[in-house]
Amino acid sequence: MKLHEKIREIRTGLGLTLSDVHDILVDNIGEKDAISYRTLQRIESGHIAKFANVLKICSALGITLNELIKDTDFEQKSIIRKSERYSRYYYNDKAYADIVSTSAMSFIASEVTLEPTGKTLIERSPDDGKNYEKFIHVKTGILTVILGDETHLLEKGDSISFNSSIPHRLENNAAKKCICLTMLNPKHF
Repeated sequence: MKLHEKIREIRTGLGLTLSDVHDILVDNIGEKDAISYRTLQRIESGHIAKFANVLKICSALGITLNELIKDTDFEQKSIIRKSERYSRYYYNDKAYADIVSTSAMSFIASEVTLEPTGKTLIERSPDDGKNYEKFIHVKTGILTVILGDETHLLEKGDSISFNSSIPHRLENNAAKKCICLTMLNPKHF
């Protein structure tokens, strides 16, 4: 079953219309952050939904993400075209990350773009007894990784892996754009 078919099946099984789902979202998170009625229509007709919108739909339907993706093609495999990426997170005007994994995956992967002088915020996975590991691979440019008290300079093709409960951030101190792939396992938000 396709994800959009499962969304429609659950919604109609609850006796809700698309307008009802939109109204629930507006009541819960406000008009500005709610998914528009038109976007809900597009999602249910099979257009790719941003990850944030999938989470909002789950909330409106009163279900967990795992309940939604169970027994769907989303659970089995995922192909994400560059034009269909789920979400973009801006650290600032010189640094952003495109999420390139899906909610069904056990890890979170992102493509981080750093313009010259761009840097991310300090990040740190929870120190809750799980072994969080972050992997970073530099696709283009030169990346400075600040990991606790250490600084590591990585060039195109270089990689680093570390316990991500250690405070860390990424910087581009070079004159050209830097793009790197990051993966965090297990994922957390």
